[in-house]
Amino acid sequence: MINGTYSILYLDIGEGFLPIGCLTSNGFSESVETLDSTNIENGGWKTYVLTNQEYSIDFSGVALNTLYNGGDTTKFSYDILKLIKRNRLLIDWKIQDNQGNIDNGKGYLTDLSSESNIDEFITFSATILGYGIPVSTNINPIDSGLESHLETLI
Repeated sequence: MINGTYSILYLDIGEGFLPIGCLTSNGFSESVETLDSTNIENGGWKTYVLTNQEYSIDFSGVALNTLYNGGDTTKFSYDILKLIKRNRLLIDWKIQDNQGNIDNGKGYLTDLSSESNIDEFITFSATILGYGIPVSTNINPIDSGLESHLETLI
């Protein structure tokens, strides 16, 4: 099992990767569009033609000062994420865990929201819409034989 505590989202807007400060959750979702099809051979049962693929990363956190006077410039938070989204920057992202697993790619910040409740810290949530294909690697690979089998599928 991999503990989600150690799965950290990092962004790079040209200055090197920095983590999302006070990250409380991050998720990765993939989907593929389909076209319905059928033919005489399948007796009227639906079949599908797979077309375009896409992915997104949803994440949330507690807002920090990472931009203004006295802020922590070693992280990204809501204040910088607003600028990234408003300027429509294509960003590099990576999610890395303590097992050496790394997913990375490019994307746009397409959704960003914050919530301010009385007597609570300001929180935010955001979505990165993937641009192109994501890449998965491991900096500590093991040779189980599965990798060579999977390479034949690519």
